[in-house]
Amino acid sequence: MSEHGTGAGTPFADMTDSLLGWASQGELRLAETFAQHPYFPEAGLSSDEMERYDRLFGLFLSRQVTAGADLPSLWEVTPVMTSVTLIFRASRLVDRAEFYTEYFAGLGLSATEDWVAALDREVPGLLARAGLETPEGLGSVDLLCYHAGVIYREVAGLLELLDQLDERGNPGEQEALIALESSDLPATALIATRAPERMGHLVRGVQAVRAFSTQHPTSWLDRDRSHLEPALPRLVDEAVVAELRERPVGTPERATAVGVAPREIRPRLVLDTQRGRVCLRLPEQRVSTQYVGDGVHAEVSWRVSVAGTTRIFRTARPWGEPTYAESLDVAVENQVREATVLDTTNGITWVVPVVDAEDPVLIFAANGQNLTDKVSLHHSELFVVVPDDAQLVDAVSGQPVPVLGTQSIQGWSGWECRRVEAASIASLQVVRVGQSPSAMSHLRSVDPRQRVRFVHPVEPVADVRTLNRLPVHAESLVADFPATLSGREEIWYLSISAYSGVGETAEEIAEPEPLEVPAEGGAFQIFDPEAYDAPWVGEYLVRLRGPRNESFRHRYAIVEGMVCETTMEGGHSVRIPAQGGLSPAVLAVGHGEKDFSVSPRRIAVAPHEAGADFVVSTDEGDSLPLRFSPPALSFELGMTTYQPMWRTSRLYLGTRHIDPAGRIRVRATGELERPRVSVRNQHGSPVRTVALTREDAVTYSAPVDAIAQSVAVMPEGRLEFEWTDPGSNNRVSVTLAVMSSTPHATEVSVADGALRFADLMESRNLAAWVWPATAPWSVARHIRHVTEVTPLPESLIDAGDLVVQLYAGDPFGTLRAPQHPGETALRVEQPGYLADQPEELARLSAFLSGEEETPPASAQVLPVIWDHFGSTTRERDVTHTIFEESPRAALRGLSDSLVPAHLQPGRMIVTGLVNHSFNLTEEAPVEREDHRSPWITIMMQLGEVGGALGRPESTKELKALLAQLKKTAGPALVNTLLTGRDSTLDSACIDASTVRIAHMDSAQQEQLMSMFFANADIVPGPIMEDGPRLMAVFETFRKREELNRLLTSEGLVKPAVSLLRALRNTHRALYSAARVRFDKLDGVNTEDKDNAWALAPVVSLVFALAARMHAHGLIGKSKTLDAAAQGWSQLADVVPDLVTGDVISAEAMALAASAAKG
Repeated sequence: MSEHGTGAGTPFADMTDSLLGWASQGELRLAETFAQHPYFPEAGLSSDEMERYDRLFGLFLSRQVTAGADLPSLWEVTPVMTSVTLIFRASRLVDRAEFYTEYFAGLGLSATEDWVAALDREVPGLLARAGLETPEGLGSVDLLCYHAGVIYREVAGLLELLDQLDERGNPGEQEALIALESSDLPATALIATRAPERMGHLVRGVQAVRAFSTQHPTSWLDRDRSHLEPALPRLVDEAVVAELRERPVGTPERATAVGVAPREIRPRLVLDTQRGRVCLRLPEQRVSTQYVGDGVHAEVSWRVSVAGTTRIFRTARPWGEPTYAESLDVAVENQVREATVLDTTNGITWVVPVVDAEDPVLIFAANGQNLTDKVSLHHSELFVVVPDDAQLVDAVSGQPVPVLGTQSIQGWSGWECRRVEAASIASLQVVRVGQSPSAMSHLRSVDPRQRVRFVHPVEPVADVRTLNRLPVHAESLVADFPATLSGREEIWYLSISAYSGVGETAEEIAEPEPLEVPAEGGAFQIFDPEAYDAPWVGEYLVRLRGPRNESFRHRYAIVEGMVCETTMEGGHSVRIPAQGGLSPAVLAVGHGEKDFSVSPRRIAVAPHEAGADFVVSTDEGDSLPLRFSPPALSFELGMTTYQPMWRTSRLYLGTRHIDPAGRIRVRATGELERPRVSVRNQHGSPVRTVALTREDAVTYSAPVDAIAQSVAVMPEGRLEFEWTDPGSNNRVSVTLAVMSSTPHATEVSVADGALRFADLMESRNLAAWVWPATAPWSVARHIRHVTEVTPLPESLIDAGDLVVQLYAGDPFGTLRAPQHPGETALRVEQPGYLADQPEELARLSAFLSGEEETPPASAQVLPVIWDHFGSTTRERDVTHTIFEESPRAALRGLSDSLVPAHLQPGRMIVTGLVNHSFNLTEEAPVEREDHRSPWITIMMQLGEVGGALGRPESTKELKALLAQLKKTAGPALVNTLLTGRDSTLDSACIDASTVRIAHMDSAQQEQLMSMFFANADIVPGPIMEDGPRLMAVFETFRKREELNRLLTSEGLVKPAVSLLRALRNTHRALYSAARVRFDKLDGVNTEDKDNAWALAPVVSLVFALAARMHAHGLIGKSKTLDAAAQGWSQLADVVPDLVTGDVISAEAMALAASAAKG
């Protein structure tokens, strides 16, 4: 016992070790798991979790041994943790004879012969004491491999063996076991012989995954596999899926094959450090031409829901791609708990987690990859997005994590991004104000030894990419190996294949090359310049395979020694708008010591072209087609006719069509010196000049209110952008937009299947978006070039009235049609309605055109009804009838609609839907889980609770529903359901002191409010907890001027008083709840109109209680409430969070009262 111990009997030498509590907690928790699952793979641990155990337990043992502890004694008191780390290391077995030596090296210990011999003897006993089974006849290493399931280095061999059995027509379990017994897979063969039942179960599970991957070859990775039988244990499943992801069923020579480059098919978060944004990346998906005309219009349509607001995005195929749309990064405008993404083209929905309130952090790799869901990190540099009051701590050492730099995240108030040096730390933990570092919760391990880095030694060749859109490099890719896990020299294998594109099988260009990696690591050139006399020319997919079946791959395009110089007309650094398109550009290509040829010799881009193709080839027969895409100045101008869009060619617009509330944004290749925009009148004289300021690393912007004011009174003019060009160091001026009071066309008609325009300004390079008026939800058809007589797309002929919006086209980019036509759109009449759409929507169009009396009411059309109905009395009456027939489906339809989140509660109120029950009946079909709008999700879950309350013997179901509700809404709402009283009403209220603050000067108000609520909404949590409820109530303070006008003009106070009296006569407990906020205003002169806003929370809760009590039959229909619906909906538009919280609270209290009533 060392001097650090606390007394006899403990093997621990350092009782102050920060990992001691963590090790003890892990020992207990895992022991409980193994008591239920004595076969380790069935415990459900992932390789990610096991790596964390291995890393942290190794550090713990190392520090205890350094402090004087006896290592075998430590095993005796930690049999579970020791067993887990031994099994983890066995899953990556390399050499049986050196297994224990490598085990100790992986833990960070130098093995001794005594330790190796002792551990070899102790393994069976340690496993047994951990609660794991120990089949007879197996040695210590074999026992560990048995519990690993299938060791990693034999996964490829197992899959290859099953491929061979398929070819012979013998894919059964018994045939596989017989083949395994005689295979060159020693660990798997031994288990197949000694424990055939265990291995047979694993083989059946692997076969199920293989079959599933062949049934859905392009999407199996994104599909739910939980139904597969038998279920493959997580540890084995991860290894099998990782192998099949890179090398599908049927791949020969798996051990050395590079395989295919899989396509991203799931939305994910990425970090854009250049713009300072967290983005949601919509993946490449198959395009569809259905209901949108021919292939020119092929696209993928997306609905992205963030914080209850749904927006539509569309992606199309990039240049040269036949099948898949390009990916799109959508900025996450503020911190939220999750986002819902619906690919409406392919019918797939994903829920993407964003911020976890329990662990408020996002972690990204240097390339922007999201690592937040990992508990073991392998990168030497990380980007960590956290609340700005948080500390990043290495809980193992107790020291702050080294931060190399910080930047703000646009839109994320109170958050920042920190670039972290992770090579020297062992763990990462986020510690907020009031917390202390602790290894007991939310701790990630860090171990860069687990990862090989691919390094690009120089920047890629500017303005040149391959046809697969890879950047082109002039020097070799470098593989940077960390220190080896074994602590000895290791042999890795390098395989290089010709890259044919995503999803295409790669063809190896050479035999695998062994790399001798020193124990301390080292760097290797992948494309050795000394290997051949000819230059490396091509696109390649590179694979590095380690001794434990580690597999790291990288796509890389290289033209060795390539030198390029781009020249723009005028010596500018970017192409600029010019007559006929953009200024021309020329690319000059040179080579280094090794010669290659370029065809054509002159690579030029004409004004009307976006780029030029050329081919680099060698005398040895290698060739690489490339595309030269010179950079172009792009800009975005806020307009009243449609939303701002980035474009490169000149814009033509009306003099009154610049949005005074908008901005102009400009992007070039980098820094612009003294950028500014000027308005010139019809005589060329400058009228107004505005300087642009830097918005992010690539964008300059300025408000355009002054510009809009100047242009509005001019018959015509132009908008010029001026800057000092970094390429020529000259001042450059270019016309971005031409304004004129003359419209693009004065009218349009339809004749013989074509649009006929009157007074068309053809010189403006016009295009058009065309919407079918009978289907306002439909995507606009795009006509890329408009003439006086322009043929209509076939689907729009005799499809009812059309709405046509002319605009200045941009041949160098894709301008997406806005969701709705702008103010300059022209309407043209024709018979019929849009039939080229799904049946239910076609019937809805028929109703709008007057050809049908009633619309369909299916779940498919309910969101559309929310979006587009209500402009006529006929539509409103029909809407009310449909919603009354199925209120629960109508509420879900509101969540699925495009109604902005802040307007949803008001729409629910004004339609009368708030007065109906949302209880789920027993015979109702199973519903999909909804994540789009948090408050609607909670209302739907409360409806499930209400339905269960009405059924006998539903105790177990209720328990599960309440657990789900607690996760979504927080424990406070569950407590409201159980007690019938909302405890947040006492704290989330306006009182006399708040009203006094409202009468102070603005500086004092801000100081006091920031003191109380500075960090209240930084981390999004359940909306019914105290913090969010308090913030919702205090939103009335921010909106008090609007509320004063509303409450005094709409007569909301008297109806609320009347309803409060009715509550007193019908239900005293709910009446008491409704009075809580009113009683808090004791001492406030509520007759004073300046204090009327303070009554908003009172009015809101009274209306909510009356509506939900009526929904559950606790009170009758109220004319007073109906009459106040319009004003109540306006209140919801001003303070939506207050109203939704009160409706949810009232629903819970009404359900509790209804259950008590029986």
